[in-house]
Amino acid sequence: MATHSRQLYLLLTLIFLLSHCISQVRPKRIKDMIYIPLEAQNACFRLLNATNQIGCSSAQAGNTGAVHYMQTDDDMDFVLKTGTTNPYIPILDAKDFTTDKVLKLAKSDRVNGIVVISVNLTTSDLPNGFSADKSCPNEGYGNHQGCDKKWNAAGHGMLFEDLDIPIFSLTAQGDVDKILTRCWEPFNKPINGKARTFPVCAVQLLSPMFAAKDAETCIRRSNLINDLSVTIYCDPLGDKNVVTTLKAIPSNETRPPKSVIVVATRVDSFSMFQNEFPSADTTVTGIVTLLATAKALWKLQDFIASQKSSKDVMFAFFQGEAFDYIGSSRMLYEMKKNRFPAATGGNVKLQTIDMKHIAQFVELSQVGLRDQDSLWLHVDPKAHNQTVDMLAKLKKYGAASNTTFNESPVADSLPPASLQTFLKEAGDGSLPSFVVTDHKEAFTNKFYNSRLDVASSIGADYPKDMNDTNEQYNANTTQSERITGLATALAQYLFWAATGNESTPEELQADIEDVNHMLFCFLHSPHCELFNYTISPDNADALNKNKQPFPFYVTVTSSTNQVTSLIQRVLGYFTGKVVNGSADNCKVTDSDERYSYMWMQGPMKTPGGSREAVCYKNTVKLSVAESPAFADDMEDYDWNSRKYSTWTESRWDTFTIRVFMIPSKQFQTQVLSTGVIFLVVSLVFMYWVNAKADILFTRTGVSREYLVNPADT
Repeated sequence: MATHSRQLYLLLTLIFLLSHCISQVRPKRIKDMIYIPLEAQNACFRLLNATNQIGCSSAQAGNTGAVHYMQTDDDMDFVLKTGTTNPYIPILDAKDFTTDKVLKLAKSDRVNGIVVISVNLTTSDLPNGFSADKSCPNEGYGNHQGCDKKWNAAGHGMLFEDLDIPIFSLTAQGDVDKILTRCWEPFNKPINGKARTFPVCAVQLLSPMFAAKDAETCIRRSNLINDLSVTIYCDPLGDKNVVTTLKAIPSNETRPPKSVIVVATRVDSFSMFQNEFPSADTTVTGIVTLLATAKALWKLQDFIASQKSSKDVMFAFFQGEAFDYIGSSRMLYEMKKNRFPAATGGNVKLQTIDMKHIAQFVELSQVGLRDQDSLWLHVDPKAHNQTVDMLAKLKKYGAASNTTFNESPVADSLPPASLQTFLKEAGDGSLPSFVVTDHKEAFTNKFYNSRLDVASSIGADYPKDMNDTNEQYNANTTQSERITGLATALAQYLFWAATGNESTPEELQADIEDVNHMLFCFLHSPHCELFNYTISPDNADALNKNKQPFPFYVTVTSSTNQVTSLIQRVLGYFTGKVVNGSADNCKVTDSDERYSYMWMQGPMKTPGGSREAVCYKNTVKLSVAESPAFADDMEDYDWNSRKYSTWTESRWDTFTIRVFMIPSKQFQTQVLSTGVIFLVVSLVFMYWVNAKADILFTRTGVSREYLVNPADT
């Protein structure tokens, strides 16, 4: 017995030592030996409206297919017809990522997904342009029903197709190298025109969407309670509008009719892929121009506000406009409910504004790509007679700031613009208004609402030898000079429109340095002094962690978009005044909620040192930018009426793409068959051993003499 005990002790000791040694080695997990993960998180996702679903989705377990790099027409035939290692996941260059090719691939049962290479994209790669939007953006939701003009000539509506397969975009060179040089070339690329056989390299795309069918179905399912819990399948698109008024008229005073000038632009854009939402001309040029205009006009805020007969000026930045005018339609809805701007219960509030108060409406659309170096003024035909003097004044101030304005033909309809929702509400053409654009007819911007609407496309990039961030931040560009001239002309026009004063004060000049800074911050890097100055100290870390410009996609209503927050902050900085206060008392008081208070990081005390936080008092407000169709007080909305936007975004867990090797079906069958055979043989063998145990194993008797006490014998 002692011998057996020692052997057991030695065995246990050996097992312990081996397990300790193995734990120190840090072995690779099996999945790490099988899969090569890619960094890509840029995938096409699913959206839903009242009638259907659009976009992309993988199966819940992901979609898998053999990699094939498509470079010629023969590759299309190979993937769709002749290849023997299907299903495939083709790899496309950006120039080949066209609606026709994508639809042809998506409809084939031999294709399980698509990957598009989006590294080092330049606009020269797509001379005819590319836009994921329709040729008639927001068709059917403006003042004009139907599509009377194809404003977006490059738009083929790929985003609005129900593709029903996963599509990923590769934006990192490392991902491209992995999928082409470590996968396609050594294992799948044909040799001397002869296709490879199994084993081949494959890719798995995981981007399952929770929502399906349409928005009405999705919202209804989300409102059901199952097992005492609620599962949310989708969320309404939406965010916040940013607004500010030049006058802080209290609620106990009367706001005269036709006493408010609205100056607006839109904030959001979209593209095919999550995380890829640049918006250089689509929205940034309008945003920067309006911010620069606000700062110039606010230099004379006290003078304008002191004139009893002067009009108020409201600056509005609308969110969600790319999806059937979400932000502008919600503002009108709140106006009709007599609760705009929104109040939270203070004793003194801002006086409300509704349609009867609006004297005129001016909108900045795309203004970065001048058609023959001119900007165009678009007027609704019904309101043309009321805008003659307005247009003449703007042309006059434009000439003084080297900005040329031309009028579009009177018979033409308006381009897609937030103004359309206000004209639709007015109905009778009683709203003097115009839209400023960089195009007379079809968009000059060939990359409207796409991932290619980048800084270089509007001349807002920098020479290659200008590597210093500070130099780029302060550099003048052709685009910044154009925007400064436009902002100056617009500020002078608004001063005239508000006061009736013909003179042009010298103060009404936009600052090109501000424009340089904003273009750099919105299009190149959020790590800029302007954003760091205006951001709250509590959000500074989140700002510094972001390496790329913030996306301009509206997202969903659960949180405020980063771009919205930054516009709010910069507008508050440009139009506000520094007041004494600490972080604790820099806030709205119950006695007067006309004003907002923003605690900002402020300027650097010393270069590279700490900052001196400051409190800014202003009239900047956030208002709801969620479609009225989803409003809490909306009862029994007719989902088929097309009165309001009904866009929702499906929820999802994660996006994953990884590369691995797959054997032939025959080999997989052989492995499975061999395993089944071994299992059956093992079961039969164990059954036989158990049945013959008495013969195969000798029982050893156990002596119990030690249990006997000698004293008992």
